[in-house]
Amino acid sequence: MTEDNYIQLDDFNLYTRQIKATNNSSLPVLIFLHDSWGCIEMWDDFPEKIANRSGLNALMYDRRGYGKSSAFAVKQRTEYYLHEEADELIRVMDYFKIPKALLYGHSDGATISLIAAAKYPDRFCGLILEGAHSFIEDSGKAAVLESRERAKTNTLLKSLKRYHGDKTEELFRLWHETWLSDFFAHWTIVPLLKNIKCPVLSFQGVNDPFGTVEQLNVLKKEIKAPVTIIEIQNSAHTPRSENEPDSMKCIREFLISQKENNYK
Repeated sequence: MTEDNYIQLDDFNLYTRQIKATNNSSLPVLIFLHDSWGCIEMWDDFPEKIANRSGLNALMYDRRGYGKSSAFAVKQRTEYYLHEEADELIRVMDYFKIPKALLYGHSDGATISLIAAAKYPDRFCGLILEGAHSFIEDSGKAAVLESRERAKTNTLLKSLKRYHGDKTEELFRLWHETWLSDFFAHWTIVPLLKNIKCPVLSFQGVNDPFGTVEQLNVLKKEIKAPVTIIEIQNSAHTPRSENEPDSMKCIREFLISQKENNYK
């Protein structure tokens, strides 16, 4: 069963969706954090699959500026915009009275998950990360630049308008301008990673243009809690759809270990 609602934080609204899989309120809630072009509708039925497999209730929401949520309040981001999104996640959890969560984040959503778990370690029991980034790579910046240039002639923005409407150009502009800016050139969250206390599964496609295998390796090196890193063959930046069997296999194994070790 799913339930869609708008919630108000200060002077803006966020569009949310809850998935009910259990009546056991003592269990953590599975929260999905979308990527830099994403929103609730772009997850398709993936959250339902994971919620049913885990036996956990789930929550997802369109961050401000995305999907059906309110428009952005800023014309330019700062290097701390992902940190601010991590703080907003906590506000959303508090609104829904969620004391503890298991996060599934994709791309920017995965990075927000890392920051949130580092800043608020007692609020999270596990992280599932798809295509996370913890520092800037030249190859990743090149991929952003290529995406920006291709968008001038391909159908990307047209397809995104189906989900984001008149917010599309702004979210795309803020994305590429931030990642290509001078002020973001030395961005990193690596110093924060040592503060993460919960188990982590991080996977990405072998052919991910936005991050090399070093994005996985740094998590294994810096996070003191148990970390599983996996490269998914025959996939790029969205392995859950590009190679669903291999992605679901590692997610399923992580969820089983979480249930055995962290909650019943």
